[in-house]
Amino acid sequence: MEHKYLKKPVGKDDLRTLVELFKDYEIKVYGEVQSSEDDINEILTSIPESDRKGLWHNDRLVAVSILTEKDHRLPSLLLSRPTELMEIYLKELMGDLISSARNKKEHVAEEKTIVLSANLDSERKTFEDCGFIPTRYWFQMNKELQHIQIPRIDPDFLIKTFNPLKESNELHEVFEEVFSDHFDYHPTSLEKFKERFNRHSFDPNLWFLLKKDCEIIGFILCSINNETKIAEISHLGVRKLWRKKGFANFILQYAFSVLKEKNMKSVALSVDSDSYTDATIVYEKAGMTVSRGFTRYDLTV
Repeated sequence: MEHKYLKKPVGKDDLRTLVELFKDYEIKVYGEVQSSEDDINEILTSIPESDRKGLWHNDRLVAVSILTEKDHRLPSLLLSRPTELMEIYLKELMGDLISSARNKKEHVAEEKTIVLSANLDSERKTFEDCGFIPTRYWFQMNKELQHIQIPRIDPDFLIKTFNPLKESNELHEVFEEVFSDHFDYHPTSLEKFKERFNRHSFDPNLWFLLKKDCEIIGFILCSINNETKIAEISHLGVRKLWRKKGFANFILQYAFSVLKEKNMKSVALSVDSDSYTDATIVYEKAGMTVSRGFTRYDLTV
């Protein structure tokens, strides 16, 4: 049976149908919608047209590929409506995704690696058929924001919100130190770190720093989604000399309490199942549970 499709860049006029695609996929995978319209609109406004390609079948958007760049990695999204044609849809866009990635490699000496996440068997099969290698298994962990109790700590320690004008340099240095022993670590410049401030989801009042004598010893970076009422923790870190002293749990519980005050119903994060810092254990002690697992796939171009 022959399948004919239309491929073209996804634009602002496609926002409604792109939202529908995300909704179909996320309900299938997560059991709920996790991406807001604002999240999806940011894809259309922040990513170059050449790096966001859509696939239409019978005038319906059925799949999308998104390519971004982060140092040597090309974190990407290849998303299809979860139907019996899912593998076909994914393969139709895979060639364009790989071609775009090779264009980014053309004028640089270092290797570039496309990074994809697979939640479903159809995705895993397609990625492996196209030469991708499974490199890591991750968990998504969640917590309903109820029954929160912030533990007591020494009063010499203070938790406060982040001030981008005064604390960006120090937080960047601590961030790099904390994640230097993590899988696939690659140093990030201060300028790249500050690009996070331009995201629509960035709110310095949801970035919390734990300090002692004006020195940052830990942090948690959060964002909220007022459509889904799901908060996200993108990063949690405690400096190496201060680990295993209960500070990670304190920071988490403090953040949970603020997120609950913001009327969030739950909070989610992703964690490497092979984390060298035993992060999964930390999150479980804080009341979080694993809701699903997903696989990271890499292809070096």
